[in-house]
Amino acid sequence: MAVLWFLFVILKAGKALELSNEQYHQMPKLFQLDDYEKCLANRRGAFCLGSFNLVAPPNNRLFNVIQKFSEERYSFNHTRIHRGFCISSRCSDVDEVSLNRKFVKCVKNHTQKYYGFDAKLSSLDYCKTNKTPPSRPIDGLDIAFIYFCGIILLMNVIGTIYDFTRNLDHKPNRYLITWSLAESWKRLTNPYESGDQRLTSFSPINGIKAISLCFVVLSHSVLAFYVSYLRNPQFVEYSSRHPLSTLFQNGTVIVQTFIMLSSFLLAYNLLIDSEKDPKGLRLRSLPRVFFNRIARITPLNGFMVVLMATWWRHMGDGPLWIPLVEAECAQCRNKWWAHVLYINNFMEPEKKCLIQTWFLAVDMQLYVLAGFLTVTLGRSPRRAIKVLSCLLVCVIVANFVIAYNWNLKTMLFHMYPEEIRNQFAGEPSFNFLYTAPWSNLPTSLIGVFAAILLYYWQQVNFKPGESLIFRILYRCSVPSIFIWLLSGYFVKDISSPIGIAAHAALERPVFSLIIVVALLGFINKVDSLWWQFLSWDGWRPLSRMSLPILLVHWSYNLTQIALNTNLTEMSIFAVSGHWLLTLALTYVTSLPLHLLIEVPMMQFFKALFS
Repeated sequence: MAVLWFLFVILKAGKALELSNEQYHQMPKLFQLDDYEKCLANRRGAFCLGSFNLVAPPNNRLFNVIQKFSEERYSFNHTRIHRGFCISSRCSDVDEVSLNRKFVKCVKNHTQKYYGFDAKLSSLDYCKTNKTPPSRPIDGLDIAFIYFCGIILLMNVIGTIYDFTRNLDHKPNRYLITWSLAESWKRLTNPYESGDQRLTSFSPINGIKAISLCFVVLSHSVLAFYVSYLRNPQFVEYSSRHPLSTLFQNGTVIVQTFIMLSSFLLAYNLLIDSEKDPKGLRLRSLPRVFFNRIARITPLNGFMVVLMATWWRHMGDGPLWIPLVEAECAQCRNKWWAHVLYINNFMEPEKKCLIQTWFLAVDMQLYVLAGFLTVTLGRSPRRAIKVLSCLLVCVIVANFVIAYNWNLKTMLFHMYPEEIRNQFAGEPSFNFLYTAPWSNLPTSLIGVFAAILLYYWQQVNFKPGESLIFRILYRCSVPSIFIWLLSGYFVKDISSPIGIAAHAALERPVFSLIIVVALLGFINKVDSLWWQFLSWDGWRPLSRMSLPILLVHWSYNLTQIALNTNLTEMSIFAVSGHWLLTLALTYVTSLPLHLLIEVPMMQFFKALFS
């Protein structure tokens, strides 16, 4: 309901635009796109796509308006127009042999005729005819990937047949049973039976992860429209000005929930497991923990990167297929190794392959650090809380210094139409703040802090629900999440370098602390309503499929936009439909990925090296 209300209120945002509708439509159209399918259906059809910079005589009144409007942060850059023309029909009067030159001359003529401006080519995405072969034909890597998929499928078939035909009175083969589809299904749907009542109280985490992922998919669904050729770009420019749009603009911080939970669960499980070891927490336990983490994430992560690098580019066609899908596929082919090593946020960060996977790299880097901190400090919870508090303050100060000296800003200051459309290309803040481990480190520290604090409370039999102070903090936590997100509406007007750097240092720690208070309240059943809602059994499989959901959804976001053969109409209903379809396709795809790849390969590697 809150999402629908947000989308409804955005409709009222048009009054914030400085230009009237008449003035707005006097400017050259930002996007023009001829019917791609109809064009290339013609035997002599030819289609070109590219961007052009407008050039006008000095003191041209309309051009001055365009420049001034484009400088407004909520506007697209209207001095750069984007054209996809059917050369064979629209440009038949242009006397040029080369398709590229014919396209450029055609756009120049069209712009000069209707607006009196010249147009200089900024970037040419492609020119093609209906006889143009695929830019990347099927090659050896594509074939090798098919063989790999066949082997995976065969192993699942063998493991499942073995499971159904084996003698139940005998212990199963520990290698073959890992490939049983029935066993994988049980791991997806059955509650974990650890025998420790403390771990059963973690059920609300399933709801937190599943719901947070829904909002991540929603934000990426909105982002996908920004990179498309829009029929109504003014809708974006209108809605971006509305206060409630800050929920999207400031929503990137939601990812901190997963980083916090990752460190929290690691630290708490290490503390619980140490009770079984007479020597307590030991460094020698970390290699096994890290191996299990790598065994769970790497197979599916590598599978999706290679799938994107090979067969995804063959799955469709459209006017934006080459610049959106094939371009990303090419990046995946070039830097797949960085993803497997979890250093893709450092190695050539400008080349984005599955843009959301920066999180996996950062999370893995911080996971290792969180493990060492827990083992080092966890023996004395009271001392650990003090040391972690000092470390948190030091890291926040360090991030302030980094942001101030290098003029780095949170994504809130970059969530404007033109920057989003370019996917933050060339923006240092994206590479050296947003996707950097040091800026996410406070969240990881808070996760470890929360785990040790919870463990300490349980050791001394402290009931946070009986504390008036905690109950007040808990009651304020959930509303504070939305208040903190909406506060970005005022924060983005800050111009002081000190204020901007302070926000860069504090944005994530404050949000993470709010989430931690809510989490501790949920776990300790301070509120039965939230407990019951977040502990619903339906969240469990969605939470356990969080990895394939994270990896798959962006590909569907891009594919839906790239398949459009005409201009994309952005509206509340279009975004909602895109979001819901992406969720449906993602869930349907994530299920076999989880059952056939993630779970069996994780269990197989555990059995192999245990």
